[in-house]
Formats: sequence, C-alpha cells, structure tokens
Amino acid sequence: MHHIYTTEAFVIHSAPQGEAGKFLLLFTKDFGMIGVMAQGIRLIKSKLRHHVQDYSYCMVSIVRGKEVWRLTGASEIKNYDLKQKEILHIKILKLLRRLLQGEEKNEKLFEIINELYRMEIKKEDIDTIEYIIVLRILNNLGYISNLNFKEILNNNEISENIISKAINQKSFIIKAINLALQESQL
Repeated sequence: MHHIYTTEAFVIHSAPQGEAGKFLLLFTKDFGMIGVMAQGIRLIKSKLRHHVQDYSYCMVSIVRGKEVWRLTGASEIKNYDLKQKEILHIKILKLLRRLLQGEEKNEKLFEIINELYRMEIKKEDIDTIEYIIVLRILNNLGYISNLNFKEILNNNEISENIISKAINQKSFIIKAINLALQESQL
C-alpha cells in the first residue's frame, strides 16, 4: 500500500500528458521541486483541475509511484488577489524552475516564496521586493557570497525597514544577483 503525502505546493509549470492528463512541476514544502502526473485532470468533470492551475498555491496530496509522483487530491489554500502581484509571482516561480534541479526538501526556500504570496505589496515597492526575493533565493541556494546584505538576508520578512535598506543598496544587490546568475551559468 502506498503512503499519501499531503503538502503545500506552488504550481511552477504544467504540460498536457496523454488524452486527459497533465504533468505538473510543483515546488513543495516537504519535497522540494517534483514532477507529478495528474491523470484525467483536463476532463471537464475533474474537480481538481481548478486547484492546480499554473502559478497557483495549493495543498496537494500525492503518492510516490514506481517511476513518478501521482496527484490524488488538491485544494486551494487561499485565493490570492494576484492582479497587482501576478507578474512578480510568475517571474519568481520561473526563476525557481531554472535554478532547482531534482527533488530536495528546502523549507527555508519555501518560506521565502510563501512570504511573497502572503504579504501585501504596494505598487511602488514591487521592483524592490523582486530583487529582495531573488537575492534571498540565490543566497539560500549558495550563490551569494557577499556578506554586506546580512540585514536583508537574515529573515523572510519584508518590512518597510528592509525595503528602505534594499533601496539604499540597490546597485550592489543587482550586481550581486547578476554575478550569481552569471556564475551559475543558468
């Protein structure tokens, strides 16, 4: 008998598979980045299809099969109003897709992404928050060696104080991000 695992997940990408199935690329709290097969999810009668749309945040139930993970259940955690933040969320999740390879649990990274979904963002702060989140992701994955950003990197919160410190160090942060991405060859 297979064990059913339930975990929070961000849907990074999906692709049609077979007649009515879908392959989902999920970034989960408990397993990291995993590929999951969802049989029959593209059928009109499927109850799960609305919960696992690209770039959504959901609770998934999965089973480890012989070769792949299989989706057994899904539910929406919270209906986020992404209109203002949608482009930022998509950019961050696409960056994760580029940076993460294989299955590896990374709760700290998951919390960095989750904080982005939970927080209220002012329109004028979107760019600053983007490079704060990217800096934190790259730092978590070991690509940032510059210790000048300790206050920005120390926790997952994004307060007005952190935003103002990031604005003051903007050019240095962007250089560190670009250098990290260049060195990662991604």
